[in-house]
Amino acid sequence: MAPLTLTALPPELLDHITTYLPTAQSVTRLGATSRSLHAFVEKDAWQTFNRTRFPSLHPIAPPSPRDAARSLTTLSKAWARRAFVSRYIEPHGDIRAYPGATPVERWKRPRGQTIGFTPQLDVYETIGQTWQEREEVLAFSAGAEVCVRKKRRRNGSEEVRWMIYRPLSAYEGRDDVTTLHLLRPDGNHESDSQQLVTGTANGDLCILQLPEGAKGDVPITYFVTNGQPVRSSSVFDKAGEHSLLVANMGDSRISVYPVDSTKPKITPLSSLDIRPPQSNGVPARHQRVWSTEFLSPTKIAAGLGPSDEPIQVYNLTPSGFDKSPLRKFSLQNDLERLDPEAAASGPAKKKRSSSVYPIVPLPPSTTAGSSTDGNVFLSGAYDGLIRLHDLRSPRDVEQAYSDPADDGAIYSLLSRGQETLVAGTSRHSLLKIFDMRLGAKCYSYLDAAGGQPGETGTETKDWNLFLRPHNAASTNGRGGNSWARRSQESSVYSLASASPHSPYLYAGVENAVLELAFTGVLDRHPDPVFFQPWQPPKGSHGRVGDDSWRSKEVLDLAMYEQTPNMTLRTQKSMWETWRTRQNESTAHAMLDYSSKLAGLDERWRVGSGGQSWT
Repeated sequence: MAPLTLTALPPELLDHITTYLPTAQSVTRLGATSRSLHAFVEKDAWQTFNRTRFPSLHPIAPPSPRDAARSLTTLSKAWARRAFVSRYIEPHGDIRAYPGATPVERWKRPRGQTIGFTPQLDVYETIGQTWQEREEVLAFSAGAEVCVRKKRRRNGSEEVRWMIYRPLSAYEGRDDVTTLHLLRPDGNHESDSQQLVTGTANGDLCILQLPEGAKGDVPITYFVTNGQPVRSSSVFDKAGEHSLLVANMGDSRISVYPVDSTKPKITPLSSLDIRPPQSNGVPARHQRVWSTEFLSPTKIAAGLGPSDEPIQVYNLTPSGFDKSPLRKFSLQNDLERLDPEAAASGPAKKKRSSSVYPIVPLPPSTTAGSSTDGNVFLSGAYDGLIRLHDLRSPRDVEQAYSDPADDGAIYSLLSRGQETLVAGTSRHSLLKIFDMRLGAKCYSYLDAAGGQPGETGTETKDWNLFLRPHNAASTNGRGGNSWARRSQESSVYSLASASPHSPYLYAGVENAVLELAFTGVLDRHPDPVFFQPWQPPKGSHGRVGDDSWRSKEVLDLAMYEQTPNMTLRTQKSMWETWRTRQNESTAHAMLDYSSKLAGLDERWRVGSGGQSWT
C-alpha cells in the first residue's frame, strides 16, 4: 500500500494539523510543499492559525487572513517586548469647526478653568475590501468641545481630517462633556455624517451629526434628562440590532433610551432610581452611581458606592427595568454561602465597603463554548483592585488583579480580548498592564525567533507605565503643540482602542490625549499596514518621513515591572536608539545588556538616563 501523504488527507484533518503549527512561518512552509497544500493554506489554514493562536484578538472575517496573521504576530511581538512609540495628539492640519464648517488654521485648547480638561474617548475602525484599506475614527472631548479625527489608509498613503464641534453658548466647566460615544456605521451604505452621543455636566444628552464636507448645519437629537447632570453612559451598538443608550443622571437615576437620529427628541424607554440601602431606617449618605454599562442587550450593570455591594446588575425586559437587581456583587467572596462549615468554625468575615468606577464586559473567545453572553465582566474599584466577576457563579469575585506597589483607585479599564488588561489609575499618570492568560500562551514570537541573539522572554508579565514624559524636550517645547501646558501629575481618565488587533491605544489624562503606537523603532519589517521602517532625519533640514513619526513629537516614558525590586526603566530617544544601533561593532552586540536579559525593546534602559524624571 502506498504511503499516506499530507495531500491525501481530507480537509478536516489538515485543519486539525494546522492547529498545532506554532508560527506563521510554519504555516507558510506547509503551503510551500505543494500546489494543493498552498491552496488549502490560502483558503483555510491562515484563518485556522489566527483563530487558534489569537482566540480573542483576531478579526472574524478579514479580507486577507494571511495579512491579518502578519498584523497579529507583529503586534504580539511588540506587546511582549513593550515596544511602542508615544506622542500627544490634538487637531492639526485639515480642521473644520462646527457649526459652520469653518476651516481652522490652528486649534486652541480650552481655557478658563483652573485645571485641565478631562478627556472622554471613543474610537473604532472599519476595514475595506483589502486588509490595507481602513478608516479609523477617533473622538475625544476637550472641556465643552468635541474633536473627531478621521484617518484613512489606502495604497500606502494616509489622509487625516479633523472636525471639532462646540455649542455656540457653551462655557468651560458648566458645559463640559462628561460622556462620549461614536455611533458605528450600519455597513449598508456610506453615511454623509459622523454620528456621536455626548452628555454634559449641565444635563444635555444628545446625538450630534457632524456632516462630511463643507455643510455647516449639525442636526441634533436630544434625549430627555429633565436637566439632571449626565454622570455616565453606555451604548449598545451592534449590527443587526437596535441601538440602545443607558445613562446615569444625578446621583441615582438611570434611564434607557432608543438611539434614533431621525427624531428631534427621545424619551426614556424605562427609568430606575438606585437608592442607597438604609441602616436603622436612615438612608446611607454620600453614595452615588458612578458608572453604567451594557453587559448585553438585556443586562445592565451599575457601579456605585461607597457600599458593601457596589455592583448591581439589572434585567432589561421589553416592558422596562426589573425593579429588583438580578444580582448584587460585593468585592469579596461570601464565606458563609460558599462554605457554611468553615464560616461556622470562625468569626464571620466583614464585607468590604468601597466604590466601583469602571465596569467592562469581557469579550468572548472564538474557542468552542467560550461565549460569555455578558455574564463575565471586569470592575475597577477605589481600593485599587480589578476584579473579574461571573453571573453564573455563586462567587462574587472569580479573579483579582492587583499591583503590590500601588493601590491607587482604578478610573478606567480596557481589555485586549482575553489576553491583556489595561487599567488607568487615579494618580501619578500611571497605566497598569496585566496578563490575563494565567500562564497560557497561544502565540509567542520567541518560537519564530529561532534562537536569534537578544530574543529572550520576560519573566514578569505585569508592568506599569508612567504616561508623563521624562525627556525635557517633550515638556518644555514650544510651537503648535505647547507641551509645557500639559499636566505632569494626572489621573488616567479614559482608555480606548479601535479593536483588539489594532496597534494603537489611546489614553486620556488631564489636559491631553496620548497615542501609544505598538511597534519597534528598530524593527526592519514593521507591519506595513500601519508603519514604515523608521529613518533618522537627514541633516538639520531632513525629514523623518511620515508626519506621525516626527522625532520631536515622540515622548520618552518610564515604566517598571510589578516585582519587589521595581527597577525603573526609561525610554531612550529614537535618535539615540538609532545611533547606538549604528555604533554596534559586532554582529552579536546588543544595544543594552540589561534589555537583552529582559527581552525588552531596544529603547528601554535601566534608570533615568541621567535626566530628571520626577
